[in-house]
Amino acid sequence: MLKTIEISDETWEKIKDQVGEDFKEIENLQDLIGQKYLFECARYFYYGKVKKVTSDYVELTDAGKVFDSGELDAKSPTDLQKVPGNIFVMRNAIESFWKPKW
Repeated sequence: MLKTIEISDETWEKIKDQVGEDFKEIENLQDLIGQKYLFECARYFYYGKVKKVTSDYVELTDAGKVFDSGELDAKSPTDLQKVPGNIFVMRNAIESFWKPKW
């Protein structure tokens, strides 16, 4: 269920540094295409640019496995191992996803 809240311009000015100016509303995984995201799954974390979304998987390019993300607000991960090709993340394995500052 999608929830929407409205805030005043004054409130936005107070919180925009926490949210970021490049805030984009996401309604489905298709909205992620062309952007880099971190996908947290049960066994590994995967990071890369979303190339394609199907009913079964999310394809990431310029991707890698994140073995240690470090602090959540870090400018780079502590241990990111690039893969030589694309990564296909199974949609049913995704626990959460977010856009780190890397």
